[in-house]
Amino acid sequence: MGDIMNDTMFSKQLIGLTAMTAGGYPLGVIEDVVIETTTGEMKYLLVRMKTSSKTGQRIDAKGRTVIAFNNLKIVGENIMIT
Repeated sequence: MGDIMNDTMFSKQLIGLTAMTAGGYPLGVIEDVVIETTTGEMKYLLVRMKTSSKTGQRIDAKGRTVIAFNNLKIVGENIMIT
């Protein structure tokens, strides 16, 4: 039986990674992960942006940008926001 942990990543491994645009522009650093407690589903990443967030972006109480997890792609040590 193969290793079921291939192609997986733990949530704590995301903390501190750089969030980038699909074009490779660094947006900021991932500070936390939001998990829905009823389903266990990862819902959002909280990103400390390098520059101020754009109007219309969701911001949490600590000033971090809220990025929906389904808008992400993990590429090596970077998180691409699609």
